[in-house]
Amino acid sequence: MHQAFGASPASPPSGASGRRHRSILWPMKIARWTPLHPAVLALLFISASAWGQIKVSTVTEENTSSSKAVMTDLRSKIASHPKQFTLVTNKDSDPGLLVTADCMPQKQKSDSFVCFYTSHYAGGTSKTFMGGGIYVAATADEVADDFLASIAQDVVERWNEMVRSNTIESLEACLFLTQSSCKVPGQLEPELKTKIINLSQYLQRGGLKK
Repeated sequence: MHQAFGASPASPPSGASGRRHRSILWPMKIARWTPLHPAVLALLFISASAWGQIKVSTVTEENTSSSKAVMTDLRSKIASHPKQFTLVTNKDSDPGLLVTADCMPQKQKSDSFVCFYTSHYAGGTSKTFMGGGIYVAATADEVADDFLASIAQDVVERWNEMVRSNTIESLEACLFLTQSSCKVPGQLEPELKTKIINLSQYLQRGGLKK
């Protein structure tokens, strides 16, 4: 049996035995989630591929065997989708997607894996929270499966929003900090109808909504 818990406790729905559940930590509400069928997961990955290959950096507590086991399995599963993701080291200056995952230490090898993950969009110098969850399962592989499906869902639901917001913030930072014109990021050119813009021109256009 697999369970997932969110920011606040909630009783599982009637007849939920044997089903996986996901509790989303953002927004701050409980959302029950049944297991993703492989076809649904494939659809999520197809949607995610619209953004091209996403660089993924991972962080875990290497000294905790349960955490290390889950992260090893998760990284392997991420690497098995090279069209959507590419793993990078934590030294990469612009990782794109930052995944943190840790588990409670196991007192015995037969103990369940009790683990959590969070995903952040890491663009430039800022990080923006995307999603997270806490899962309980019998094996590291099962937790990694849950994490991968959940991370894919985070990407599909929020990646466009995160990339757009970060791109606008970068452009506005350039405009407000310099007296000269700034290069317009490619994805914003259709809206601003120019490749180079200064602050006055940007304000005359009313700015951009994130």
